Amino acid sequence: MTANSETTEDIIQILANLQPYLRKPIIKNKLDKFFQEDDEFQLDTIDLILKSLPNVTIQKYDDLITTWIELLTVFDTTKVNHLIRLYLEGLAKNPELIRIINPLIIQCLRGFSKEKQEKLRDCFLETLFMLPFDKNVILSNLNKDSIIWLTNNDFSNVSKK
Repeated sequence: MTANSETTEDIIQILANLQPYLRKPIIKNKLDKFFQEDDEFQLDTIDLILKSLPNVTIQKYDDLITTWIELLTVFDTTKVNHLIRLYLEGLAKNPELIRIINPLIIQCLRGFSKEKQEKLRDCFLETLFMLPFDKNVILSNLNKDSIIWLTNNDFSNVSKK
């Protein structure tokens, strides 16, 4: 079976409907397999996920996204950086998606421990600084809350939605 945007949307919906205790190991296993695949597979996977985003109600999937982001914190930083780079490159091609997912990511991060927030923030910044300048369209599309979090890793000055 060849994956396409429609099957990706179906998979996202199925994962979102699972209870967290079922969802976590499935996502962890998929991430483990993802990191073992070649660059072409990884880029195609990210591309399919990003293409499906406009067709799903992203707010419905906050638990799924929270689980996925939280699971990233258990991986080595080189793997996290690699995944962030792939997503940033995909988002650079589709900057309008940043405004869709940015508020949800900030909402997810609020619930994480300082340690997890710091790891993700450090990985994001490290990856962002490694990107060629022309790919840093990401920064210009981040909202104020994201910029505050990136610059001081503190949500106390960030408005609650």
